Amino acid sequence: MPKPLVIIITLIANLFFGGKLPAFMNSGNKPIVDPITEQVSGMTLEEKVRQTFVCSYDGKTLDKALLILKSCGNIIYSKSNTDGLTEKEIFDNNQQIHQQDPLSWIMVDQEGGKVARIKDGSPSPRKMAEDNTVSYWGQQHGRTLKDLGFNVDLAPVADITSNNPVIENRSFADDPAIDGTKATEYLVALQTQGIVGVIKHLPGHGRVDSDTHKKTGSLDYSWEEIKNFDLIPFIDTINNGARIVMIGHIIIPELDKKPASISSIVLDKLRSALPNGNDLIFLTDSLSMSGVGLPQAQAAVAALKAGEDMILLQGIDPKPLYEHIIAAYNNGTLDRTKLDQSITRILRVKRQFTN
Repeated sequence: MPKPLVIIITLIANLFFGGKLPAFMNSGNKPIVDPITEQVSGMTLEEKVRQTFVCSYDGKTLDKALLILKSCGNIIYSKSNTDGLTEKEIFDNNQQIHQQDPLSWIMVDQEGGKVARIKDGSPSPRKMAEDNTVSYWGQQHGRTLKDLGFNVDLAPVADITSNNPVIENRSFADDPAIDGTKATEYLVALQTQGIVGVIKHLPGHGRVDSDTHKKTGSLDYSWEEIKNFDLIPFIDTINNGARIVMIGHIIIPELDKKPASISSIVLDKLRSALPNGNDLIFLTDSLSMSGVGLPQAQAAVAALKAGEDMILLQGIDPKPLYEHIIAAYNNGTLDRTKLDQSITRILRVKRQFTN
């Protein structure tokens, strides 16, 4: 700093601030505290573990959802939770969930076509792409879900092809470039309405010839080919704002015998290959599916150990598993440093999409 300017500042400080520099001129000496890091450091282990759980509940009775929240920080709706309810009833239920836990995410599958928990007449993603209505339906889904009190849509499907028995017309296109463009259109339109999109099913379900609800899938291609084909739509959507990626129960034989959802080798490869991979939230596909190859409780521990940030649990009481996971962190089976990294990722995205 030039000497005359130092003299002037010193005189001003002496005359008006009792010899001390005002806060706005002295802020450089204070460490900048990241609010998310500070929030994570102030959380208990129990609060952190709750954030990693995404859980279903039975029926339409709100009491069950509120009970689930005691050990589970996020809720996923199934068809049975919404069928027969009016929009007002769904909204009222969601409002009460948010009142009990303002930090909770309420998730739902709303892809369009045959996978739509809220019936709205939307076509399949493939039809949206053919009719050039992808952005329109992304906005419609986002607006509908926001008005009903949801936070997260488990869409869009970024898998390539219509050949897989469970993907079919849930995929936008057979060409990776077109599929990436259309998945991005949907994601951007959805997220402009304040709903977080989840791209799925990494590392790519379209060229898997089995239904991972029933058995583990296998992506029988080299890692280089997978990167240059199956990952293309995921990379496109991440470059355009996707922050959550669902990991499928899909083996890449060249890398590991375990499905990606519970493989540290595959998850590390994916984080390295994807843009901003270390900032992405990795969410498992449902651990109730046979494709994971383990009972849910074992799969949950394996998934968190492998590097998943959130685990999707369906059809079980989460409380015993919640207590088991806490014990696993306490006895060193699970790594608390990894947990803090996961919670940081989760809370950053939650803050980004908070009204």
